[in-house]
Amino acid sequence: MYLLQQQQQFFIIFIIIIQTTSAFWWSLGLPSFQLWSSTQKNQEPFCTSLTFLTPDQRYYCQVNPKIFSIISRSLRQAIEECQYQFRNQRWNCSIFNQSDVFGKLVLRKTPETAFIYALTSASVMHSIAKACAKGELTECGCDKSQPSFLSSSSSSLSLSSIRTRAMLKYPISSTPSMSISLFSSTPISQTNDGFEWGGCSDDLKFGRNVSVSFIDEQESFVSRRRIVRMVNLHNNEAGRQAVERNVQLTCKCHGVSGSCTLRVCWRTLPDFRLIGSELRTKYASATQVRLNRRFGLLKPRKTLMKLFNTTDLIYIHNSPSFCEKNLRLGSLGTQGRECNLTINEPGSCSVLCCDRGYETIISTIEEDCECQFHWCCEVRCKRCIKRVEKHFCK
Repeated sequence: MYLLQQQQQFFIIFIIIIQTTSAFWWSLGLPSFQLWSSTQKNQEPFCTSLTFLTPDQRYYCQVNPKIFSIISRSLRQAIEECQYQFRNQRWNCSIFNQSDVFGKLVLRKTPETAFIYALTSASVMHSIAKACAKGELTECGCDKSQPSFLSSSSSSLSLSSIRTRAMLKYPISSTPSMSISLFSSTPISQTNDGFEWGGCSDDLKFGRNVSVSFIDEQESFVSRRRIVRMVNLHNNEAGRQAVERNVQLTCKCHGVSGSCTLRVCWRTLPDFRLIGSELRTKYASATQVRLNRRFGLLKPRKTLMKLFNTTDLIYIHNSPSFCEKNLRLGSLGTQGRECNLTINEPGSCSVLCCDRGYETIISTIEEDCECQFHWCCEVRCKRCIKRVEKHFCK
């Protein structure tokens, strides 16, 4: 009871801070928010207090608390994935504070902002689609529909056929990975044997709908310049398309004595790490854009810049160097960051420290070593002293 009261007091302070600083809804992904929200029994006062959300987003909280909880969980997943993907870069997706998660960086519409928007949109879609298939939500379930690139008159196709048709559906990029997981010891030809749709496919359609209605809603509610709204919506959609491109085909064999008389397949989404890595690649090739006011369309800022499509990330302003602390630009700097001595690689002192040099701290630790197994049944180890060097940017 005492712990619950402390959590409530902490969250009241947390909400006040958010309201007075006009924080972004990414705060829903912070552990402090999730800890408190999980204890709430009366949903309406709790949701009403979240004034940093739009009215429609608060509606999700009141009417669909379970969906709202998964959205919060998905935002946490996005923050953690962002920090993983940029762990060795000058900008490492650091959290500024409890109210202003990514700082002023998100206002500048840099490539980093594009990545954040795409990643959070993708994470919401991914988490909701998986939750549907797991039975966590009453509003959705397994997706029983066949992919649109399948013939409605045929429920059984060869794997080579589905790949060919998938290429027609996804002409912009490579064919979605078709991970064939065979729960049978007998190898199966991918060209001769057909399969039937069954199992429990992740509900991508419902996941997409929630992502669009919750994430894109922010752009219609908050007053923004037209180009900013268009760029944010574009990157939100790029994130959702990254999820759809990575749909995998998982199959299970049914038969006597390891045979595969019947193969049942369904669509699944991979671990979110794969989607995060793809968006990280998109970040590296993001296109700077401007608004063509005559036609109301976005176009590359310079003539020689590469054209972009709906799967690419786009941005308005160039990134700061992130070398020095500058809160106005959303940069925490790299002073005190741990680095390694590998030359010109991510995480190296030469890259992270911005020519300021580094300090080396030497310490010793005691650990098990020369472990041996003794019959029966014991492992005996010696204790060894190990010298550890760590390097930190000045």
